[in-house]
Amino acid sequence: MPELSGIIALMYRSQSRIEHLIFYSCHRDGCRVGFRRFMDPYSTRYPEIVKELDLSNLYYKFTVVDEGSLMDMQDILYWLIRTYRPRYNETTFKDSQRFENIYLNEVQRCKDDVVEKIIGHRGC
Repeated sequence: MPELSGIIALMYRSQSRIEHLIFYSCHRDGCRVGFRRFMDPYSTRYPEIVKELDLSNLYYKFTVVDEGSLMDMQDILYWLIRTYRPRYNETTFKDSQRFENIYLNEVQRCKDDVVEKIIGHRGC
């Protein structure tokens, strides 16, 4: 897991379905430190969630988000929460109000893939 800012998703996964538990923003500390702080029972801001987790069935995934724009991270979190309806996120989470509609393209990579550059809709 990188030390870059991003969003972590915690989920339970069975053969037939994925249950999303929470999407967690790590914009200050980065994903690695944010995940450690989230899971540490002595320093977490969410002790009731950490106590409930079945660690034997817990999976995570993450996405790196440019730390320069908190509003971008807010919009991505809004889309993820609206789309997947995780158990522990507030469904009333608001977007940045910059755009009329928010759309994301999700890309899942194989564990052996190396991504040097992703060409997005902005031609980056």
